[in-house]
Parts: sequence; C-alpha cells; structure tokens
Amino acid sequence: MIHVDDFIDGTFETVPHSGMTNYARWILAHARMPAGLQMAVHKFIKDRKLFCTWNGKRYRCTGASRMGDVWLTSNMEKDHGYDERVSVDEVTEWSDTP
Repeated sequence: MIHVDDFIDGTFETVPHSGMTNYARWILAHARMPAGLQMAVHKFIKDRKLFCTWNGKRYRCTGASRMGDVWLTSNMEKDHGYDERVSVDEVTEWSDTP
C-alpha cells in the first residue's frame, strides 16, 4: 500500500510524473490540506473534480485521509463522502472527467 502522501510527493518509485497523474496529485494535495486552508482556497478549486478507475469501475474521488487511503464514490455528482476507501496504488486512469 502506498500512503497518499507518498503519491502526492512523488516519492514512491511507481508514481508517474505526467498528465492526469499530476492532476490527481494536485487535487489530492488539496484534500490533505488542513481544513482552514481548504476553506480559504475553496473558491479556486471548487469546480475541479477527480475521477478514476478502481476494480474496473469508474468512480469520483472525493478525498484522502491521513490514514493514507483515498475516498471513492460511484455518485459522480457527490462532492463529499464515499462508498469505498482504497489504497491509492489500486487506482488507475485518473481524469478530470467521468
């Protein structure tokens, strides 16, 4: 299991540094910011969405925890909450579209 912070920092050897993976790293970095900072910059990022594939199904990624996992929901319109909490290294096909 890769901790989401290692994915964000790019310190794990299997993290590609290109395209939509960098977009995912940026969105997840925002999710890992302290709540006060998230609220301060919310207006700049509120329209950005992150989607991915896990176990062959598309999900919206709604957050990341300090425990190291990412939060996935099958409801593409949902901004908060999750159906699944999974390791970031199990997720593929990061995208800004479903």
